[in-house]
Amino acid sequence: MEPLNIAYSHIYSSYRNFVGPPHFKTICRLLGYQGIAVVMEELLKIVKSLLQGTILQYVKTLIEVMPKICRLPRHEYGSPGILEFFHHQLKDIIEYAELKTDVFQSLREVGNAILFCLLIEQALSQEEVCDLLHAAPFQNILPRVYIKEGERLEVRMKRLEAKYAPLHLVPLIERLGTPQQIAIAREGDLLTKERLCCGLSMFEVILTRIRSYLQDPIWRGPPPTNGVMHVDECVEFHRLWSAMQFVYCIPVGTNEFTAEQCFGDGLNWAGCSIIVLLGQQRRFDLFDFCYHLLKVQRQDGKDEIIKNVPLKKMADRIRKYQILNNEIFAILNKYMKSVETDSSTVEHVRCFQPPIHQSLATTC
Repeated sequence: MEPLNIAYSHIYSSYRNFVGPPHFKTICRLLGYQGIAVVMEELLKIVKSLLQGTILQYVKTLIEVMPKICRLPRHEYGSPGILEFFHHQLKDIIEYAELKTDVFQSLREVGNAILFCLLIEQALSQEEVCDLLHAAPFQNILPRVYIKEGERLEVRMKRLEAKYAPLHLVPLIERLGTPQQIAIAREGDLLTKERLCCGLSMFEVILTRIRSYLQDPIWRGPPPTNGVMHVDECVEFHRLWSAMQFVYCIPVGTNEFTAEQCFGDGLNWAGCSIIVLLGQQRRFDLFDFCYHLLKVQRQDGKDEIIKNVPLKKMADRIRKYQILNNEIFAILNKYMKSVETDSSTVEHVRCFQPPIHQSLATTC
């Protein structure tokens, strides 16, 4: 037994110290459809309690300590000046004691739950494709055969169908089985054929459910005074997430742990998911503090230490997170677009009156 244990330990050692595709494939095989549904329902309960409880309370508190107005400084100030400006404006957020502990941990749990659902769906899709391919010969689904010059495809296919006819399960069971066996065979055949044809996605449903948990007005802020959108006001969630991103992009000291070491990608998945579900992604890309600093630093190439923050090092961290955010946004939008196109094929376009100059406005 001992050599066998050593052999198995050696084989499975490559699957230790991480969670990835092999584990999710195994979970899918063990749990099946019903088991996965139960797990996802429980995860959604946890996400709901976090978004409507702990995280919501923190968002309300943090929105209060955000500056009411925070404009993006002009490029002429240079990247050191912009870093100093944002560092001063976001001072209360940077110094908020529970941000790097409870707030980030709660968001990480939400992000990991969303990521878990996505990876389970991907693993399940692979399992289903394998099932379809394995079941194909028993359902009279045969691949197109290679034909030589002068041969007819129909003749070759008929020959192949005749060869595999004894394997075709449903007619066989209908001929030889009991009524119960016939019903089971027909249902199994239908399920296997229809499973991937509908293009159903569990992850779409998960995202739609999570969006329904974000009903509190604090996530979206009050209606914009200009009637179009908030530009400098810090009242929407994407602005708060920009401030949080600014905090975890600040390089840490030699013996300190970085945000990615403590919280992994789950933290970013939570923030980006909430932004996409609230419809704030474009405003986030446009008005994010870190992205603005990165643009200016890439232009002037300066590297100074401002408020104990090395500028170049911070710009490199911002760029790394920008790439990660864009990847997460792309994945989420792929699923969300299919939800939105199903619900409404009409594109909503709002028309705005052109601005009137003050001199004309007074004479009217």
